[in-house]
Amino acid sequence: MSENRKNLLEKIKSATVAIAYLNIADSKVPFTIVGSGFCIDASGVIITCRHVLEAMMSKTITEQINESKPSSTSNGPQSLSPGDVKQPHAIFYDIKRSRDQIFAIVAPMQNSISKTDKDLAALQLQDHASFPNGYPFLEIEDYKDISEGDDIGICGFPLGNNLFDQLGTVTSSFTTGILSSIIPASNARLSDLIGFQLNITATNGNSGGPVYSMNSGKVFGVLTLGVIHPAGGVVQGLVKAEPLYPVVEEDFIKKLKL
Repeated sequence: MSENRKNLLEKIKSATVAIAYLNIADSKVPFTIVGSGFCIDASGVIITCRHVLEAMMSKTITEQINESKPSSTSNGPQSLSPGDVKQPHAIFYDIKRSRDQIFAIVAPMQNSISKTDKDLAALQLQDHASFPNGYPFLEIEDYKDISEGDDIGICGFPLGNNLFDQLGTVTSSFTTGILSSIIPASNARLSDLIGFQLNITATNGNSGGPVYSMNSGKVFGVLTLGVIHPAGGVVQGLVKAEPLYPVVEEDFIKKLKL
């Protein structure tokens, strides 16, 4: 492996996080991983799936919106009631500090925001002493540089805690494949972009992880879901990713940081 490729993968791994809640009463299993995410800004902006965030709540965001009272202003934020909530945390792994130990850095969420029309969400983390110069983050790939047939990769935490139980895997895992199809078509304008079909292996726990170009290491998608065969069961090696661009718009991130 070239030094450039090695550095690229290390950068992706350092910015990919486990989205988890803490198990205060269980020291043997300090946290439960419900999905994956990745940082796109040194201030600690984490992108993941809406359904990963909802896994921490007793009510889905749609249910909360349906039950909420209208805002007093036409463009004002709505006050939602998520019911019972587990506090989401982003777990970063530091493997550079020591060859004898793996350090899990737990960063609590300060604020969150989600899209109601897409399976996308963003979390704002609190400042952390382990990252005095800012959190590690990934750069965004320009949409015009993405083509069907491109070599792509994903990074995340397949099966969550269960992969550790079975294989002893602690940190995030890489998988490679190709960008099978741009939805609805390869010449679609960014404003008409619906998603990406990927030929790649993924499972529960990978949701929310970055989809990136193998050439540049830049991220363009968020892994969301598998494809169900009409006869039942998940089709192996065929998954969908949401485009990242709707949640990296300046206005969306501004609302998150308020």
